[in-house]
Amino acid sequence: MNMYSKLQRWSLAALIPCLMAGELAAQRSEAFCALRDPDREIRLLAPAYEKHVSLVRTISKDARSQILGELPFSIHFDELGQHTLYVVLGEKKEVLGYVHVRSESFSWGLVRIAWMMNTNLDITGYRFQRCRSQHRAELESEKTATQLIGKSPKALVAMLTPDGAALRPGAADVSEGANELMHVMVQSAIKTRVVTGIVWEREVGSVKATALALRHLADFARVEEVERVYGAKSQASLEASGLGESIGFDRSAVLSWSALRKNKRGAGAVFRTPWSAGDMSAKLWWVLGPQGEILAVEDPERSLAPEAMARFTNLIGRTFQSTDECSSASELAALEVSLLLKES
Repeated sequence: MNMYSKLQRWSLAALIPCLMAGELAAQRSEAFCALRDPDREIRLLAPAYEKHVSLVRTISKDARSQILGELPFSIHFDELGQHTLYVVLGEKKEVLGYVHVRSESFSWGLVRIAWMMNTNLDITGYRFQRCRSQHRAELESEKTATQLIGKSPKALVAMLTPDGAALRPGAADVSEGANELMHVMVQSAIKTRVVTGIVWEREVGSVKATALALRHLADFARVEEVERVYGAKSQASLEASGLGESIGFDRSAVLSWSALRKNKRGAGAVFRTPWSAGDMSAKLWWVLGPQGEILAVEDPERSLAPEAMARFTNLIGRTFQSTDECSSASELAALEVSLLLKES
Protein backbone atom coordinates (compact mmCIF):
# COMPACT_ATOMS: atom_id res chain seq x y z
CA MET A 1 0.00 0.00 0.00
CA ASN A 2 1.51 3.36 -1.01
CA MET A 3 1.56 6.48 1.14
CA TYR A 4 -1.31 8.09 -0.77
CA SER A 5 -3.52 5.07 -0.07
CA LYS A 6 -2.72 5.26 3.64
CA LEU A 7 -3.90 8.85 3.72
CA GLN A 8 -7.09 7.88 1.90
CA ARG A 9 -7.83 5.12 4.42
CA TRP A 10 -7.06 7.40 7.35
CA SER A 11 -9.26 10.23 6.08
CA LEU A 12 -12.54 8.43 6.73
CA ALA A 13 -11.34 6.72 9.90
CA ALA A 14 -10.52 10.09 11.44
CA LEU A 15 -14.08 11.26 10.86
CA ILE A 16 -15.86 8.26 12.40
CA PRO A 17 -15.69 9.64 15.98
CA CYS A 18 -17.43 12.79 14.75
CA LEU A 19 -20.20 10.72 13.20
CA MET A 20 -20.65 8.68 16.37
CA ALA A 21 -20.70 11.82 18.50
CA GLY A 22 -23.62 13.18 16.55
CA GLU A 23 -21.65 15.84 14.72
CA LEU A 24 -23.69 15.48 11.52
CA ALA A 25 -26.74 17.63 10.97
CA ALA A 26 -28.48 19.74 8.32
CA GLN A 27 -28.97 23.44 8.80
CA ARG A 28 -32.08 24.93 7.25
CA SER A 29 -33.07 28.31 8.73
CA GLU A 30 -32.13 31.74 7.42
CA ALA A 31 -29.98 32.87 10.40
CA PHE A 32 -26.38 34.01 9.87
CA CYS A 33 -24.94 30.54 10.36
CA ALA A 34 -27.85 28.31 9.34
CA LEU A 35 -27.29 27.33 5.72
CA ARG A 36 -28.40 24.87 3.09
CA ASP A 37 -26.16 22.00 2.04
CA PRO A 38 -23.73 23.31 -0.61
CA ASP A 39 -23.56 20.15 -2.74
CA ARG A 40 -23.86 22.05 -6.02
CA GLU A 41 -21.21 24.58 -5.04
CA ILE A 42 -18.81 21.84 -3.87
CA ARG A 43 -19.12 20.10 -7.25
CA LEU A 44 -18.21 23.35 -8.99
CA LEU A 45 -15.31 24.08 -6.62
CA ALA A 46 -13.84 20.55 -6.51
CA PRO A 47 -14.30 18.64 -9.79
CA ALA A 48 -12.81 15.48 -8.22
CA TYR A 49 -15.41 15.60 -5.43
CA GLU A 50 -17.08 12.28 -4.60
CA LYS A 51 -18.79 12.97 -1.28
CA HIS A 52 -18.57 15.20 1.76
CA VAL A 53 -18.90 14.78 5.51
CA SER A 54 -20.55 17.56 7.52
CA LEU A 55 -19.07 18.48 10.89
CA VAL A 56 -21.45 20.67 12.89
CA ARG A 57 -20.16 22.63 15.84
CA THR A 58 -21.69 25.16 18.21
CA ILE A 59 -19.09 27.79 18.97
CA SER A 60 -18.13 27.76 22.62
CA LYS A 61 -17.49 30.83 24.76
CA ASP A 62 -13.76 30.11 24.73
CA ALA A 63 -13.67 29.67 20.93
CA ARG A 64 -15.68 32.88 20.54
CA SER A 65 -13.07 34.78 22.56
CA GLN A 66 -10.25 33.33 20.46
CA ILE A 67 -12.02 34.26 17.21
CA LEU A 68 -12.69 37.82 18.34
CA GLY A 69 -9.07 38.09 19.42
CA GLU A 70 -7.75 37.08 16.00
CA LEU A 71 -10.12 39.10 13.81
CA PRO A 72 -8.91 42.62 12.98
CA PHE A 73 -12.49 43.95 12.98
CA SER A 74 -15.65 43.57 15.06
CA ILE A 75 -18.47 41.21 14.07
CA HIS A 76 -22.11 40.73 15.04
CA PHE A 77 -22.81 38.40 17.97
CA ASP A 78 -25.19 36.29 15.84
CA GLU A 79 -22.40 35.42 13.42
CA LEU A 80 -20.88 33.03 15.97
CA GLY A 81 -23.52 30.41 16.70
CA GLN A 82 -23.71 26.96 15.11
CA HIS A 83 -21.54 26.33 12.06
CA THR A 84 -20.85 23.49 9.65
CA LEU A 85 -17.56 22.49 8.08
CA TYR A 86 -17.86 20.30 4.99
CA VAL A 87 -14.92 17.92 4.59
CA VAL A 88 -14.62 17.28 0.85
CA LEU A 89 -13.51 13.77 -0.12
CA GLY A 90 -12.36 12.39 -3.45
CA GLU A 91 -13.11 9.05 -5.09
CA LYS A 92 -10.62 7.20 -2.88
CA LYS A 93 -11.74 9.04 0.27
CA GLU A 94 -8.75 11.37 0.26
CA VAL A 95 -9.34 14.80 1.79
CA LEU A 96 -9.49 17.35 -1.04
CA GLY A 97 -10.13 20.27 1.27
CA TYR A 98 -12.90 21.97 3.21
CA VAL A 99 -15.93 24.09 2.41
CA HIS A 100 -17.26 26.62 4.89
CA VAL A 101 -20.39 28.59 3.98
CA ARG A 102 -20.92 32.00 5.52
CA SER A 103 -23.84 34.42 5.46
CA GLU A 104 -22.81 38.07 5.47
CA SER A 105 -24.86 41.21 5.99
CA PHE A 106 -25.06 43.39 2.87
CA SER A 107 -27.12 46.36 1.69
CA TRP A 108 -28.91 44.08 -0.81
CA GLY A 109 -29.78 41.56 1.91
CA LEU A 110 -27.81 38.57 3.20
CA VAL A 111 -25.01 37.32 0.96
CA ARG A 112 -24.18 33.63 1.24
CA ILE A 113 -20.73 32.51 0.11
CA ALA A 114 -19.34 28.96 -0.09
CA TRP A 115 -15.57 29.14 0.47
CA MET A 116 -13.29 26.25 -0.53
CA MET A 117 -10.01 25.80 1.35
CA ASN A 118 -7.11 23.41 1.03
CA THR A 119 -5.59 21.55 3.99
CA ASN A 120 -3.52 24.65 4.86
CA LEU A 121 -6.80 26.61 5.01
CA ASP A 122 -5.79 28.74 2.03
CA ILE A 123 -8.78 29.89 -0.02
CA THR A 124 -8.78 27.96 -3.30
CA GLY A 125 -12.18 29.03 -4.66
CA TYR A 126 -15.63 30.36 -3.83
CA ARG A 127 -19.19 30.47 -5.13
CA PHE A 128 -22.21 32.51 -4.11
CA GLN A 129 -25.13 30.52 -2.80
CA ARG A 130 -27.17 33.68 -2.54
CA CYS A 131 -26.37 37.18 -3.80
CA ARG A 132 -28.83 39.76 -5.18
CA SER A 133 -26.19 42.31 -6.14
CA GLN A 134 -25.97 43.33 -9.79
CA HIS A 135 -22.19 42.92 -9.39
CA ARG A 136 -22.37 39.20 -8.61
CA ALA A 137 -20.94 38.11 -11.97
CA GLU A 138 -18.01 40.50 -11.64
CA LEU A 139 -17.20 39.25 -8.15
CA GLU A 140 -17.34 35.60 -9.29
CA SER A 141 -15.12 36.30 -12.29
CA GLU A 142 -11.60 34.92 -12.61
CA LYS A 143 -10.21 38.46 -12.51
CA THR A 144 -11.68 39.03 -9.05
CA ALA A 145 -11.02 35.50 -7.80
CA THR A 146 -7.27 35.84 -8.41
CA GLN A 147 -7.27 38.77 -5.96
CA LEU A 148 -8.51 36.51 -3.14
CA ILE A 149 -7.43 32.95 -3.87
CA GLY A 150 -4.22 31.79 -2.20
CA LYS A 151 -3.63 34.95 -0.18
CA SER A 152 -2.21 34.59 3.31
CA PRO A 153 -4.21 35.92 6.27
CA LYS A 154 -1.81 38.87 6.50
CA ALA A 155 -2.30 39.67 2.81
CA LEU A 156 -6.10 39.55 3.16
CA VAL A 157 -6.01 41.82 6.22
CA ALA A 158 -3.75 44.21 4.31
CA MET A 159 -6.56 44.74 1.79
CA LEU A 160 -8.59 46.47 4.52
CA THR A 161 -8.24 49.76 6.33
CA PRO A 162 -6.73 49.47 9.84
CA ASP A 163 -10.16 49.17 11.48
CA GLY A 164 -11.39 46.75 8.79
CA ALA A 165 -14.36 48.99 8.03
CA ALA A 166 -13.55 49.43 4.33
CA LEU A 167 -11.25 48.36 1.54
CA ARG A 168 -7.90 50.09 1.52
CA PRO A 169 -7.71 52.43 -1.50
CA GLY A 170 -6.25 50.57 -4.45
CA ALA A 171 -6.31 47.20 -2.69
CA ALA A 172 -8.85 45.64 -5.06
CA ASP A 173 -9.28 45.92 -8.81
CA VAL A 174 -13.08 45.99 -9.10
CA SER A 175 -15.60 48.47 -10.44
CA GLU A 176 -16.61 51.32 -8.14
CA GLY A 177 -20.08 49.88 -7.60
CA ALA A 178 -18.63 46.50 -6.57
CA ASN A 179 -16.45 47.91 -3.77
CA GLU A 180 -18.98 47.25 -1.01
CA LEU A 181 -19.46 43.60 -1.98
CA MET A 182 -15.70 43.12 -2.38
CA HIS A 183 -15.20 44.47 1.14
CA VAL A 184 -17.80 41.99 2.42
CA MET A 185 -15.97 39.16 0.64
CA VAL A 186 -12.52 40.04 2.00
CA GLN A 187 -13.93 40.14 5.54
CA SER A 188 -15.76 36.86 4.91
CA ALA A 189 -12.58 35.16 3.64
CA ILE A 190 -10.71 36.24 6.78
CA LYS A 191 -13.54 35.05 9.06
CA THR A 192 -13.70 31.74 7.20
CA ARG A 193 -10.03 30.98 7.83
CA VAL A 194 -10.08 32.11 11.46
CA VAL A 195 -13.30 30.32 12.42
CA THR A 196 -12.30 27.07 10.68
CA GLY A 197 -8.85 27.04 12.25
CA ILE A 198 -10.18 27.61 15.77
CA VAL A 199 -13.50 25.74 15.87
CA TRP A 200 -12.25 22.62 14.03
CA GLU A 201 -8.68 22.93 15.24
CA ARG A 202 -8.15 19.24 15.98
CA GLU A 203 -9.93 17.90 12.89
CA VAL A 204 -8.04 20.05 10.39
CA GLY A 205 -4.90 19.64 12.48
CA SER A 206 -5.05 15.85 12.24
CA VAL A 207 -5.43 16.02 8.46
CA LYS A 208 -2.46 18.39 8.22
CA ALA A 209 -0.38 16.23 10.58
CA THR A 210 -1.05 13.13 8.52
CA ALA A 211 -0.12 14.90 5.29
CA LEU A 212 3.18 16.05 6.83
CA ALA A 213 3.91 12.56 8.15
CA LEU A 214 3.29 11.10 4.70
CA ARG A 215 5.69 13.58 3.19
CA HIS A 216 8.55 13.31 5.66
CA LEU A 217 8.34 10.10 7.74
CA ALA A 218 9.00 6.60 6.42
CA ASP A 219 7.11 3.44 7.37
CA PHE A 220 4.49 5.02 9.60
CA ALA A 221 1.02 3.45 9.75
CA ARG A 222 -1.02 6.11 11.52
CA VAL A 223 -0.86 9.28 13.58
CA GLU A 224 -2.30 9.64 17.06
CA GLU A 225 -2.87 12.94 18.80
CA VAL A 226 -1.02 13.27 22.09
CA GLU A 227 -3.66 14.03 24.70
CA ARG A 228 -1.41 15.85 27.16
CA VAL A 229 1.61 17.38 25.50
CA TYR A 230 3.07 18.94 28.65
CA GLY A 231 2.75 16.06 31.08
CA ALA A 232 4.78 15.59 34.25
CA LYS A 233 7.66 13.82 32.46
CA SER A 234 7.84 16.44 29.72
CA GLN A 235 7.74 19.28 32.21
CA ALA A 236 10.51 17.70 34.29
CA SER A 237 12.66 17.22 31.17
CA LEU A 238 12.15 20.84 30.13
CA GLU A 239 13.03 22.13 33.58
CA ALA A 240 16.15 19.96 33.73
CA SER A 241 17.22 21.43 30.40
CA GLY A 242 16.68 25.02 31.46
CA LEU A 243 13.31 25.46 29.77
CA GLY A 244 11.09 25.51 32.85
CA GLU A 245 9.51 28.70 31.57
CA SER A 246 8.32 28.82 27.98
CA ILE A 247 10.57 30.72 25.60
CA GLY A 248 8.31 31.59 22.69
CA PHE A 249 5.62 28.88 22.76
CA ASP A 250 2.06 29.32 23.95
CA ARG A 251 2.21 25.95 25.71
CA SER A 252 -1.53 25.84 26.39
CA ALA A 253 -2.15 25.79 22.62
CA VAL A 254 0.59 23.39 21.46
CA LEU A 255 -0.72 20.28 19.67
CA SER A 256 1.23 17.09 18.94
CA TRP A 257 0.71 13.88 16.99
CA SER A 258 2.82 10.74 17.34
CA ALA A 259 3.52 8.87 14.12
CA LEU A 260 3.44 5.12 14.78
CA ARG A 261 4.63 2.16 12.73
CA LYS A 262 2.56 -1.02 12.43
CA ASN A 263 4.50 -2.50 15.34
CA LYS A 264 3.43 0.60 17.37
CA ARG A 265 6.99 1.88 17.60
CA GLY A 266 7.51 5.57 17.04
CA ALA A 267 8.32 6.80 13.55
CA GLY A 268 8.54 10.43 14.63
CA ALA A 269 6.14 13.21 15.54
CA VAL A 270 4.36 16.29 14.24
CA PHE A 271 3.89 19.44 16.33
CA ARG A 272 1.85 22.59 15.87
CA THR A 273 3.27 25.35 18.03
CA PRO A 274 1.97 28.91 18.36
CA TRP A 275 5.25 30.81 18.69
CA SER A 276 6.15 34.46 19.27
CA ALA A 277 9.25 36.57 19.83
CA GLY A 278 9.11 40.33 19.98
CA ASP A 279 6.73 41.53 17.26
CA MET A 280 6.90 38.20 15.40
CA SER A 281 4.33 35.42 15.81
CA ALA A 282 3.33 32.34 13.83
CA LYS A 283 1.63 28.96 14.10
CA LEU A 284 4.57 26.75 13.19
CA TRP A 285 4.38 23.09 12.16
CA TRP A 286 7.32 20.79 12.92
CA VAL A 287 8.14 17.26 11.76
CA LEU A 288 10.72 15.35 13.81
CA GLY A 289 12.23 11.96 13.07
CA PRO A 290 12.39 9.15 15.65
CA GLN A 291 15.77 10.34 16.95
CA GLY A 292 14.62 13.94 17.27
CA GLU A 293 16.12 15.16 14.00
CA ILE A 294 14.30 18.20 12.55
CA LEU A 295 12.87 17.11 9.20
CA ALA A 296 10.62 20.07 8.38
CA VAL A 297 9.39 23.38 9.74
CA GLU A 298 6.46 25.13 8.07
CA ASP A 299 4.61 28.41 8.48
CA PRO A 300 1.41 27.67 6.48
CA GLU A 301 -0.10 31.09 7.16
CA ARG A 302 3.09 32.85 5.95
CA SER A 303 3.08 34.97 9.10
CA LEU A 304 6.87 35.36 9.30
CA ALA A 305 9.05 37.45 7.04
CA PRO A 306 11.31 35.33 4.77
CA GLU A 307 14.44 36.14 6.76
CA ALA A 308 12.74 35.11 10.02
CA MET A 309 11.41 31.90 8.50
CA ALA A 310 14.89 31.12 7.16
CA ARG A 311 16.13 30.81 10.75
CA PHE A 312 13.71 27.94 11.23
CA THR A 313 14.29 26.19 7.90
CA ASN A 314 18.04 26.31 8.66
CA LEU A 315 17.32 23.98 11.58
CA ILE A 316 16.40 21.12 9.24
CA GLY A 317 18.74 18.16 9.61
CA ARG A 318 19.89 19.12 13.10
CA THR A 319 19.19 17.55 16.50
CA PHE A 320 19.12 19.31 19.86
CA GLN A 321 19.82 17.90 23.32
CA SER A 322 20.51 20.90 25.57
CA THR A 323 20.55 24.67 25.78
CA ASP A 324 24.33 24.55 25.28
CA GLU A 325 23.59 23.94 21.58
CA CYS A 326 21.23 26.93 21.35
CA SER A 327 22.12 30.53 20.63
CA SER A 328 18.84 31.79 19.14
CA ALA A 329 15.09 31.75 19.79
CA SER A 330 14.54 29.37 16.86
CA GLU A 331 17.08 26.87 18.28
CA LEU A 332 15.45 27.02 21.71
CA ALA A 333 12.11 26.27 20.04
CA ALA A 334 13.69 23.30 18.27
CA LEU A 335 15.10 22.05 21.57
CA GLU A 336 11.67 22.23 23.20
CA VAL A 337 9.92 20.13 20.55
CA SER A 338 12.84 17.68 20.62
CA LEU A 339 12.44 17.19 24.36
CA LEU A 340 8.69 16.81 23.98
CA LEU A 341 9.24 14.07 21.40
CA LYS A 342 11.67 12.28 23.70
CA GLU A 343 9.19 12.19 26.59
CA SER A 344 5.99 11.52 24.62
